[in-house]
Amino acid sequence: MDDQAHKPRTRGRWRLAARCGVLALAVALALQVLPWEWTPMVVPALSPFVAVCAAVAARTVGMASALGLAVLVTVAVRPRWFCRNVCPMGLVLDGVRRVRPGSGPTMAKVPRVGQWAVLLTLGGALVGTPLLLWLDPLAMFNGFFSVWRQPFGLPGVLAGIGLPVVVALTLAWPRVWCGRLCPLGATQDLVTELKRRLRRNGQSAADAPATPAGGVALVRRSVLAVAVGASGAALVGKWGNRPGTKPLRPPGALDERRFTGVCVRCGNCVRACPSGIIEPDLGGHGAASLLSPVLCFDYKYCLEDCTRCTQVCPSGAIVPLSLEVKRRTKVGVARLDMTLCVLSDGVECGACANQCPYDAIELRFDEDTYESTVRVLPENCTGCGACELACMTSPEKAIRVVPV
Repeated sequence: MDDQAHKPRTRGRWRLAARCGVLALAVALALQVLPWEWTPMVVPALSPFVAVCAAVAARTVGMASALGLAVLVTVAVRPRWFCRNVCPMGLVLDGVRRVRPGSGPTMAKVPRVGQWAVLLTLGGALVGTPLLLWLDPLAMFNGFFSVWRQPFGLPGVLAGIGLPVVVALTLAWPRVWCGRLCPLGATQDLVTELKRRLRRNGQSAADAPATPAGGVALVRRSVLAVAVGASGAALVGKWGNRPGTKPLRPPGALDERRFTGVCVRCGNCVRACPSGIIEPDLGGHGAASLLSPVLCFDYKYCLEDCTRCTQVCPSGAIVPLSLEVKRRTKVGVARLDMTLCVLSDGVECGACANQCPYDAIELRFDEDTYESTVRVLPENCTGCGACELACMTSPEKAIRVVPV
């Protein structure tokens, strides 16, 4: 009897050690402790919820989506296996539930909000804007590490607030997130339900009815949710952006309408950028753009020999670019206001032309008037921001990068 009782305890310890190892690995990947540039992409890319909806919205399956689809196949065979053994958010919440043991308030009357969130997001993905993709727990887990980005500030705090909110919810209501709200868990439940119904429909009519009434109701509710999601996404795509304020996005970003939906706000690109020019949008470009990455050239510019932000996006909102392609990719174009330029006051200056790494700015001297002028060559300009950074006028720059 002692040996039989000892075996379950030993297995439990090994399982706990394995789960702690998985959580430690997830933290190391998110913090980019490992030497490879793409490591922050791995954890959010494992989500089937992100993989399916992002692939539908982007109309393509990239390497990141392939990871999530592989997990989808696994959970179709073993329901909720990912939640119990791999999901870092689930592992954190398991520890939180140990702090406050007990089942907490009953969940019997709580609707399965997570499944509705999945269907609404899938409907939005059909029109290019998966609205609730940012609710993915793996994206929240990665986004939490934006809080530690230097310098510490409000953008990082807002980007990382998802994990603390879920932890607080779990302290108050221990199982409601994983059981009723989480869209990643709901995606796995929907796959399991679909598999079960397909198996039932494959049986003979004598053994079980082919289309039970409950199944018809489920299909109707699902179709309705997808239709509502598509309609809502279309409205957000039309009205969710502030007129006349199109933002500058990182190189390789999808078109604006799809980008704001496919981006999961995980903060990977923000942390990966060596120049620190990528920041979460605090709402200056409309509700649809909130906390999505935008470019700011106040202190540095987009380096011509860097593609890091394009290598870490888990959803495909920013597509991977080679260095050669990145150097030809336009994020914007420089615009010059000669009324602000110091050349119009007779001051000698060529800072913007001297700093441009793409030979997109010409400094011309007129021998008749003895005046110098600046000309931007749009065909060469990529919108890297080097000229804007170099411009000496203050507080408003004479040359600025605007979106294309």
